[in-house]
Amino acid sequence: MTAPTLFDAEQQPQLDHVSGAIAQLILGFARGRLRSGQTEFHASELHEHVARHTEGYSAPASADRILRDLRRRGLVRYVVVNRRASLYRLF
Repeated sequence: MTAPTLFDAEQQPQLDHVSGAIAQLILGFARGRLRSGQTEFHASELHEHVARHTEGYSAPASADRILRDLRRRGLVRYVVVNRRASLYRLF
């Protein structure tokens, strides 16, 4: 018997759950930044926020990928201010 991989059908519900939880954390992060007027942020700040609330059970790239998906779906609006510095601005 082999261990399940991320590509196994049984893993999809778990992946959806984790992605949904991270998406909610990202939305909360964005709302908080907008409310406080701190519209610019570095990717590292977002990664730290997600890691802090998931007890480190999330790959750093997950937050980036999910942030892009949220933008594509119209749930978060931001621009990349400086790609090299991973600096974003919410609007």
